Amino acid sequence: MFYVTARARCSGVSVASYRAGKSKRRAGDTFSVVTYLKKTLVRMISKRRLSVSEDKVSLTADTSEARKQPLSKKTKKSHVHNEVEENDSVFVKFLKTSGITLKTGESQNQLAVDQIVFQKKLFQTLRKHPSYPTIIDEFVSGLESYIEDQDSFRNCLLSCERLQDEETSMGTSYCKSLIKLLLGIDILQPAVIKVLFEKLPEFLFEKVNSDGISIPRLIINQLKWLDRVVDSKDLTTKIMQLISVAPLYLQHDFVISLPEILGDSQHADVGKELSDLLTENTLLTVPILDVLSSLQLESKLLIKVRQLVMSKLSSVSLDDLPVIIKFILHSVTPTDALEVISELREKLDLQHCILPSQCQVSLSKLRNKGQASFSGNRENSSQDCVTLLFDVIKSAIRYEKIISEAWIKAIETTPSETEHKIFDLAMLLIIYSTNTQTKKYIERVLRNKIRSGCFEEDLLQGTFYIHYLVLKDVCPSILSLAQSLLNSLDQSIISFGSLLYRYSFMFFDTYCQQEVIGALVTHVCSRNEVEVDAALDVLLELVVLSPSAMRMNAVFVKGILDYLDNMSPQQIRKLFCILSTLAFSKQHEASSHIQDDMHMVIRKQLSSTIFKYKLIGIVGAVTMAGIMAADSTSSLIPQL
Repeated sequence: MFYVTARARCSGVSVASYRAGKSKRRAGDTFSVVTYLKKTLVRMISKRRLSVSEDKVSLTADTSEARKQPLSKKTKKSHVHNEVEENDSVFVKFLKTSGITLKTGESQNQLAVDQIVFQKKLFQTLRKHPSYPTIIDEFVSGLESYIEDQDSFRNCLLSCERLQDEETSMGTSYCKSLIKLLLGIDILQPAVIKVLFEKLPEFLFEKVNSDGISIPRLIINQLKWLDRVVDSKDLTTKIMQLISVAPLYLQHDFVISLPEILGDSQHADVGKELSDLLTENTLLTVPILDVLSSLQLESKLLIKVRQLVMSKLSSVSLDDLPVIIKFILHSVTPTDALEVISELREKLDLQHCILPSQCQVSLSKLRNKGQASFSGNRENSSQDCVTLLFDVIKSAIRYEKIISEAWIKAIETTPSETEHKIFDLAMLLIIYSTNTQTKKYIERVLRNKIRSGCFEEDLLQGTFYIHYLVLKDVCPSILSLAQSLLNSLDQSIISFGSLLYRYSFMFFDTYCQQEVIGALVTHVCSRNEVEVDAALDVLLELVVLSPSAMRMNAVFVKGILDYLDNMSPQQIRKLFCILSTLAFSKQHEASSHIQDDMHMVIRKQLSSTIFKYKLIGIVGAVTMAGIMAADSTSSLIPQL
């Protein structure tokens, strides 16, 4: 019945005239009105309201017959701006007696007493009136007449102005609107809700008023967080009918508002209706799933909706993924966790959603540009969506053990002949950093996948390139994993750990770079031959790939000179090659402090009478001279 007003306007009849005869209509007209409204949406948009003069005369004549004490628009328009509303209607008199003064124009209605005191006074005035309950109909009729004026209606939806006197100064500073206060009175709530829903269609296709206020949103806001809903089933029915005919921009707002309006008893019914609406209107997928995640629903309904969403997962936009994934993970149960995660892993492919043009850039081009220019290109909207998506996943695996275990299991059971995705490796690194109880499990899975050739350099490089911003936040965990892999006896696993160090240095910020160099220096000083060789190889590669960043961390590398006694001639040669490249490269400013330390060490070793130390000096001197000569030759090439 809340579409009555809209139908009246569509047919060209004055609102008051239509309402005057509405008591003669059958109670079962709701469905026909809804159908009629759907058929006349275009007419509602193009239909102009009656002229102001005609509307004044019509409303005055009709309301005088339909109501005992009407308040016509003509009367209200005669008031001076900001003047107190003076009228002998039951509505105005009862409000004034209870503590609210109605204002004309754009001024706020004034509340002179505490809000609870007002509601109590008005309730008692109505309840103890000799003509109760008939007086309620008369009061509501006065409300309907009063809000025919749009300014008055807007004032009733906006918060009241609180008069600071002794009675109200101790209360809260926030003041509810008049409509909100009336909705808090049980004997008035059903009638006021009916009035609101009859009034709402008048504004469905008016997005924003001249003052920037959306009346439909204001009306729905009145229904949020009510202390008690007298007839929650009727309210739910009205809202769902409204959603079915409202414009898309309002449908989104109305759906999102449902959890703040509904009572727990209506969750099941609304969940079913929303699931049906999801199949009809895919544009509302995100708000519907967001609401369904907040409702207490049966597992059968959640599974049904989840299957529907999963079937469309490959075609949804990247912006919608965080909410969709949140709903899917929210609906997982211990019995179907592995099945759901396995299907999610297969259908969720971020590699083709993120930076499709940049993914074609080769690593050699990245090396030439340097890390500074690379980092600047990564800040974009798609990465924001991916970051939000991983935040949703991290929250789920942190608080739901079954999800993290199922995800690892899904990756582990993927056949070796099946191509693994970048998302697989990213998820293992995320879970490794989020859930400490699964670290050993993840390390075992990683080692097995590396040995079988499933996780190779291309996959790791793509993982860092695509998910650089996400992995940056878990840098300490990645370095911890790299340290564990470098302690292995399997060369393929050691190589993978070395790659973790290399890409962490290349893709992360200066703080993480310093942590990487510190970890590599620790490996070099560990006296473990395998670790020393692997760490020196990584440092040597980084000097070539990122000389500027390595120069900033040269002081840490230089500290290895104190541990030359425990290194082989081949390892000593690698170390001096690293330091010489940093110290004497003509492409960058010379690092005099590194040169001085190297000269001092070499002179000291060469002057020693012990062959072991003299050999160190010879290896160091020859290596340094070779780097200086090679750099000098390369600097002359452009001049030839």
